[in-house]
Amino acid sequence: MNLRLKFIFFLVIGLLLLFFLYIQREILTPFVFAAIFAYIFNPVVNVLYKKLKIPRTLSVIVIYILIIGVIISTIFVSYKRIIDESSQLQTQVAVITKNAKSQINTLPQWVRPTLHEAVSSIEKAINVSVPSVYSFVPEIFSKIISFIIFLFAAFYFLKEGGGMIDRLLNLVPNRYKIEVDILLKKINSILGSYLRGQIFLVILVSLVLFICLTIIGVKFALMVAIFSGIAEIVPIIGPILAAGVAASVAYLGGTSNFGLDPLQTAVIVIIVYTVVRQIQDYLVNPQIMGRITKLHPLIILFAVIAGEHVAGITGLLLAVPIAGVLKLIVEYSLELIEDKEIEAKYK
Repeated sequence: MNLRLKFIFFLVIGLLLLFFLYIQREILTPFVFAAIFAYIFNPVVNVLYKKLKIPRTLSVIVIYILIIGVIISTIFVSYKRIIDESSQLQTQVAVITKNAKSQINTLPQWVRPTLHEAVSSIEKAINVSVPSVYSFVPEIFSKIISFIIFLFAAFYFLKEGGGMIDRLLNLVPNRYKIEVDILLKKINSILGSYLRGQIFLVILVSLVLFICLTIIGVKFALMVAIFSGIAEIVPIIGPILAAGVAASVAYLGGTSNFGLDPLQTAVIVIIVYTVVRQIQDYLVNPQIMGRITKLHPLIILFAVIAGEHVAGITGLLLAVPIAGVLKLIVEYSLELIEDKEIEAKYK
């Protein structure tokens, strides 16, 4: 088989594989999150393996134990507050919906059914009945299976390390191995840096906002801060949504530590979110996220929408790094073409 036939063969196989993965994208979620987990913690495994001479398998087990310990400790510390805030939030939303119903009855008749339906949807969301819990049992079982798959896949990814990349390189013709090896290392660096940076930003933003909201005296500060940190995963839209939710909670909460009225409290919260965002954009992001954040905002917005449309929450999480990788591939390919043209010109 000559080189051209090999190229066509692998191209067809690659396209068929991509098509299969697309139609089966729902079952890929635990594997995708396992790969993300491996990207984040692979440097730690490398340190334990190379510096401390701990076997790679044992290194992965140590990381699993440490992570489980941190999760259990965090739950132990914050469990009571989260439960209390959830209960208070449910009670407050119930009061708000009750008041909303009385206000709706004063509006024109033609708009009442739509608004009553919206309020009923909110009530259903916060009131979980026993039958509804039973209906979730099959879904919970499915989530447990997915989590077990995630654990096994993440263990394999971490244990194998760079071995999978080496096996992938063996499939590449010798004349292209150097270029592909360089490209894969750049892609690996970008994905790893982005995902680790994103996790750091989620934790940092959640912590900073929790402190600020607690000082201001906003109700449900812990839940709002955690939501705001997680919203950082979705570029552009996420931070705006988080600020809107926080301001709404501050306004409806009606209390603060400084005797401010609800509107003033909401304005202060928006100012805090704006300041945190500016510090993040100009001081934190350039140091942590690197060149991948240099994507044009419109490209980022399109990538996020397309990612959510194709793969839901997984697509939202991976949209920006995938867009950055595609940009890298295009730039690297253009550099190779330009080098080849210059080389051919001076031969």
